[in-house]
Amino acid sequence: MSGLQPLYDVKERLEYAAIAGTGLLGEDFRLQRAAENLKPLAAASPVFAKIDGGLTRLLSAPPEQRPGLLLDLLALVDAVAYTQAGTGMEGELAPLPVGSGRYCQISYGQIQPLLAALTTTGGGRVETVQSAWDNHPEFFQDYRVLPAVIGGLGDSYGEMAELCAKLLKTLGPSVVPALRRGFDPDGKKEMARRVEVIAAIEGAGATPWLREALPEAKKDVRAAVITALGADQDNAGLLLDLSKSERGKSRETVLRALALLDGEAVADFWRAEVEKRPENVEFLKTSRTDWASDLAAASLRSLLEEALPREGRNTQITREGLNALTECRAAVLGKTSAAMLDCWRWIDQQLPAFRQVTSAPGLHFHLAGSLGEWLLASLCQAGPGPLCSLCLELWEKHPKEPRYLPHAVAASLLTRSAAEVYDTFSPFVPTAKPLLGGEQKKELHNAVLKGLSRVSRDEDTGAYLVDGVWPAAQPLDPRWIKRLVHAAWRTPEGGGSAYRYGEAISGFDTILMRLADQRDPETRRELVPYLRQRMRLLGNYQTYSRWLFQLGGSPGGVLGEAMKKGKPAYLYYIWELLNDAAKALPGDEVAGLCREVLDAKWIRPTGNELFLANQALPWTIEQLRAGKPFPAWEDWWRMRK
Repeated sequence: MSGLQPLYDVKERLEYAAIAGTGLLGEDFRLQRAAENLKPLAAASPVFAKIDGGLTRLLSAPPEQRPGLLLDLLALVDAVAYTQAGTGMEGELAPLPVGSGRYCQISYGQIQPLLAALTTTGGGRVETVQSAWDNHPEFFQDYRVLPAVIGGLGDSYGEMAELCAKLLKTLGPSVVPALRRGFDPDGKKEMARRVEVIAAIEGAGATPWLREALPEAKKDVRAAVITALGADQDNAGLLLDLSKSERGKSRETVLRALALLDGEAVADFWRAEVEKRPENVEFLKTSRTDWASDLAAASLRSLLEEALPREGRNTQITREGLNALTECRAAVLGKTSAAMLDCWRWIDQQLPAFRQVTSAPGLHFHLAGSLGEWLLASLCQAGPGPLCSLCLELWEKHPKEPRYLPHAVAASLLTRSAAEVYDTFSPFVPTAKPLLGGEQKKELHNAVLKGLSRVSRDEDTGAYLVDGVWPAAQPLDPRWIKRLVHAAWRTPEGGGSAYRYGEAISGFDTILMRLADQRDPETRRELVPYLRQRMRLLGNYQTYSRWLFQLGGSPGGVLGEAMKKGKPAYLYYIWELLNDAAKALPGDEVAGLCREVLDAKWIRPTGNELFLANQALPWTIEQLRAGKPFPAWEDWWRMRK
């Protein structure tokens, strides 16, 4: 028996008594024996003597006193056992394997929630890992954490596995040795993700390892290896050979890899491939080479020529024809070769004929309109360059039609000065409804808004981005905001909310807020009264109120009226709104909003919510006017019946 074994025996029996109940203490001979064995320790140390005395009192106490005495004694024994604990193991110290992380002076308690999230199941784990990364990225270099992150590549919850892959890519070359150690080419998704991460970190430098792994790689791992080979132009010959030997899904993976490469041999392969299997042009969607663009243009023109009305030919687009066009569209977007530009010019010439083409019942596909949308999407994917010039050319050819006006707006934002963009296109957004030609002018107005909808302001950097990718040539001219606030029409009308309250927000107002420089005082002066007016008219107080908060404004005076334009509110949603208000407005103004909500009497009467609102809101008003912070939801919830 070790010197402290009697202490641990006492601890074990006390824990058993806490579970089984104190009624059995008098019959627990094991506890009595452990108490006897403890007496030599009690004679040698005051703290053990205190435990011995506690045991004597516990075993001799009347039944009604035993629970309290048991808990006190168990707490003391736990504390003493903790102070006597030790760690260690036999053997020589050895350095950690290269790439397995490093020793960090981080307590286990700090990383335990992260390790649990990486190695267990259940909800909320992704949020825990992401929060740890945001606040303590150094944790992920620790030798205890890094292996768990690598193990997370095989997590059954796909979002967790993807997050682990993203974090490992960010950690960089230091993790590659650990990823290669224990790699199984016949493994499952975890091993495939290892390949993906290594390839993302090393790029073409991973080629020797990938070539070594390829012969033994199976299924998902093989697909990942082949995909990664596409990052190195030197692998063109190998991939061309694989295109002859691979079958099914594996060959499709080879095609995707080959689409990343260039060179005459690769171009010749694709010319033959598309001629034999026209649908495979879709695989070229990632290529920006001129030969890929030429192939995509030829494929699109061939399909459209088949659709042109001719004597004895059906002018309906069938489902098969639509599928072929959709596959080709993927390859067309972003392509800018001379042949592609000429294809778009040819499409413009054929528009009258394309307008006659209908679609089979149930397809709801309009060829002429869709081609215009495809060109706009292609422009936004390509960014500044030849497609900008082409779109401006087509608009200048049809200046009185709305068809190419969105394209011209987007192209101008990418290539021209802010003042020139405003001076050219703002006249299409009248501030008073015209007496003549209203419908046509409304179409032009909508077309300009469609072009403007492709641009938004990044609040962090202040940059204006087209489709969230391409920087505008200059920041948006601020005159646009005043023009739009006073526009004759509020179209487009449809749109979703940026928040989670299910409100159908005006598409026009969404565009307006995406364009606004919310830090600009003049913009704020224009938008705050406008948004208050729109809130009074449309309701949707959750979204409009938050927009007002962003601009330093308040929904005070219109909140109650706006609430009543919708269904009675969930009280928790009202608390969230007022809580956000407290982050943006002085306490007195938030108290006023609380009073407005209370006076509106528009809280759901079910589930005791109305009663709770009538208790919580007046109390919150008192708290705020006394200079206290806005209360937590738990403070409200405690007031329920």
